[in-house]
Amino acid sequence: MPIKKLFGSFRRIASRSQVFFSDRYLIWTTTSVSVGLYGVGDLLAQYIQVRKKKMKCLDGVRSGKVAAAGFVIGPFLHYWYMYLDRFFPGRCLRIVTKKVVIDQIICSPIVIALYLYTTSLFEKKSLSEINTEILPKSVALFIAELPVWPPAQYFSFFYLPTKYRGVYDNIISFGYDCLFSYVKFDTEISMSNTEKEENDSSSYIHFTNKTESCV
Repeated sequence: MPIKKLFGSFRRIASRSQVFFSDRYLIWTTTSVSVGLYGVGDLLAQYIQVRKKKMKCLDGVRSGKVAAAGFVIGPFLHYWYMYLDRFFPGRCLRIVTKKVVIDQIICSPIVIALYLYTTSLFEKKSLSEINTEILPKSVALFIAELPVWPPAQYFSFFYLPTKYRGVYDNIISFGYDCLFSYVKFDTEISMSNTEKEENDSSSYIHFTNKTESCV
């Protein structure tokens, strides 16, 4: 009897939750989940950074700014999957493979760029500073996605209706939300990139001076 009641309660909750996936509320559902998971993911990243003594304490303001990136990424995912399924209907292996490749080549870099640009704008950085920071970090994040994201998208495109894809995307990528924040606010990556540019600049000046002295 308790099992039947539990099952009945689950069915009622599942039935009522469908309103959140209706056409009227779907974009808000996807965006809300995106905002929430990006914020929580950043808190987890901060916890790791505090444990590694890269931060003194948790920064709620930073998590709020990171969560704000969800207001940009959530709507993008909503319309991306809607139009992707519209242009490539069907669930055969050829169509699904085409969707996975397009999603990885186009959608993934856009989401990474939206995240990094949005969070960097809150730091009031100039466009040149943002571009300098983003290149090494976006490459690192894109490579980190490759082992997990294509298999996850095969499942999504084979079995899930379009309306669930945005929420599924956010849930599967929760671990990457933490990684995104860790990489974004990891000064070592930025410093290594800056040092590389300084070394390249020093090498060029040294080469130029040596050439002029030979002439």
